[in-house]
Amino acid sequence: MVTLRKTQAGFTLTETMVVVVILSILAAISTPLLTRDNTARKGRDWAKIVAQTLQRARFQALGERTNIHVLLYRTHIETYRQSDGRMMSSVFAPVADDATKTIAIWDANPTQTLPTARKLENGTGAPDFGHPPTNDIIFTPLGATSTGSSWWIYIRNEFLESNHPDASFLITVGGLTGNVSSNQKVTLQ
Repeated sequence: MVTLRKTQAGFTLTETMVVVVILSILAAISTPLLTRDNTARKGRDWAKIVAQTLQRARFQALGERTNIHVLLYRTHIETYRQSDGRMMSSVFAPVADDATKTIAIWDANPTQTLPTARKLENGTGAPDFGHPPTNDIIFTPLGATSTGSSWWIYIRNEFLESNHPDASFLITVGGLTGNVSSNQKVTLQ
């Protein structure tokens, strides 16, 4: 008489626990990397939104044959028609849990100079370009800016270190053409 032995399929408790420990270690290592990438993505997305808002305002000025104003604040953008003064849109930057850090428009100027950091008024020492006065970029019915000068708009992701490749962005608006370019990264001091 021959006894047939059935092989038992499956994993032992020890093998299962080893796999669980390995997966836990991999998750612990990858979580900070995914969070940093998510933070970098928010900065890139805000830079794209600013550029798209400027481009949309330019096209509206061309299409409606009226001046379109783009008001740039630290954490939001507003657009309105000059003809009726009616607000068309308002776009806000991502909200942060920490009130001293955000993704912000650090500077917007027609002088094409890099901004320099100042200390916050509350003394935290975090880099900040303050709350600049409203910067009003006006697109004319010809698609150009009203002054004919080019604008440089600096976006800063304050959640990232200043030497991170996705920490700062430069958006340019051509004065005579109104062309908006947002594919430039810049290192702010």
